[in-house]
Amino acid sequence: MSSKTWLSTNYFLQFLVTGTFLPFWMVYLTSVKNLTVLEASSIFSMLYIARVISGIFLSPYLIKKYNIDITLKLSVGIGLILAVSYGFTNEKIVLGLITFLFGMIYFMVSPLVEGLASLFLREENIDYGKARTYGSLGFTVIGIIIGGILSYVGNEALYYILIFLVALYLVFMFLPQPKLVKNLSFEEPDTKKEKESLYSWVLKDRNAILLIITVFLYQLSHTAYNNYNALYLESMNISAKWLSGVILNVSVIAEIIFFIFSKRLVKRIKPKNLMIFAGVCAIIRWGALAMFHNIYVFTIMQTFHAITFAVAHIAFILILNKDYNNKEIIDMQNLYTAICFQLSMAVGLYIMGALWDISTSYVFYASAIIAVIGTVVATRIKTTR
Repeated sequence: MSSKTWLSTNYFLQFLVTGTFLPFWMVYLTSVKNLTVLEASSIFSMLYIARVISGIFLSPYLIKKYNIDITLKLSVGIGLILAVSYGFTNEKIVLGLITFLFGMIYFMVSPLVEGLASLFLREENIDYGKARTYGSLGFTVIGIIIGGILSYVGNEALYYILIFLVALYLVFMFLPQPKLVKNLSFEEPDTKKEKESLYSWVLKDRNAILLIITVFLYQLSHTAYNNYNALYLESMNISAKWLSGVILNVSVIAEIIFFIFSKRLVKRIKPKNLMIFAGVCAIIRWGALAMFHNIYVFTIMQTFHAITFAVAHIAFILILNKDYNNKEIIDMQNLYTAICFQLSMAVGLYIMGALWDISTSYVFYASAIIAVIGTVVATRIKTTR
């Protein structure tokens, strides 16, 4: 299987599972397992904690002990067992444990595949944007399909859909893989001290720290949008509910369009400037939502998702490819997922949740201020070490 086909298919299958679990599993826990929203939320919050622990500690350990190929197979294989186990209990503690382990083990695939994508881009000049488009497409398609299925057969179908998709992903993992995946290995550190100090090189690299802080702040500024966009849109009292779904998907469509043309769009722009540009657009996006509680402004700002998320994401990968070796890229991708996405989500839920009860405008003003700080930090990044 060619590298391009493998990466594109991997993204598609990975996001089919993600597009089932993240948006719909709260529905499964409340309707099928008969949990309250508070109980289900408490269980689901463990997912973010687990992914932080996994990205920082478990993933590097397994890669070092085995390799990326075996680690990917293990994570999806154990993920399938955990998905099946949901059907054998209604106990809240056990459901919480399953969710925690699913987040810690299965979702380990996300930073690993992103790390491999960075290496494919550098080693084989694969068009990352087009490959990543299949992930966004998979996420969108499965949401539409599940919505149709549930309207006919009920929410119990979510359990079987998840099992089928994880099993399909596991089968894919055992298909022929590109040489880079099979042969990738990392040099052992020269000293005992380095062996014992996980991410010790990051602590000594000012640019690596600034890069992680920048993206953490950018993603923290997205927390209100990611968690409350549907509620914010609902507060505008749109009569046609189907129109709300279309408006919410404008961001995904904009993201897909950007990824398709990203190779040409970012070719002549320095990665650092792309990162700063993403921050400036985030300030505009959140500031506009804070000042104008308007359906037209909201729809226009949806297109900015292609910049505030996708451009920042591409910039991060380009900086890694330019300045870091293979092992450092995988380490940075683990930190990227664990700290910039999962930890920011956990922290942001508390901050934005408290502000939401006071005023929706305060939430987006806070998001804009966080984006300002992130943009200032981005200006301090140097793209060559």
